[in-house]
Amino acid sequence: MLTLGDRIISLRQDLDIQQKDLAAQIGITKSSMSKYERNINIPNAEILSKIADALNTTTDFLLGRTPSKQPLSSSLMRLSTDEQRLLQRFGLLNDQNRARILERIDTYYETQMDDD
Repeated sequence: MLTLGDRIISLRQDLDIQQKDLAAQIGITKSSMSKYERNINIPNAEILSKIADALNTTTDFLLGRTPSKQPLSSSLMRLSTDEQRLLQRFGLLNDQNRARILERIDTYYETQMDDD
């Protein structure tokens, strides 16, 4: 299982960023960055957020909470309030109810297409 330090190193190398340059970009010493990468120290929330931003990822990925390296796309971030509410509630349903909802949406969509 990858550690926080492993993830930082991997992303930094993928972006061809030197350790000292990443440290300077987020306002810490090279020594501090080295300790984070070697899992000697754990960055506080502010530093972790700066590392994630600099590496174009999320704090959740760095902490191993999600397998996705990439942050949400800008199109997902522009969802309307109704769309966000729909997705949030859909995510809380069990598989059986999700299937039922998808069937209904398909029916409504097909009916609308037939009317147009």
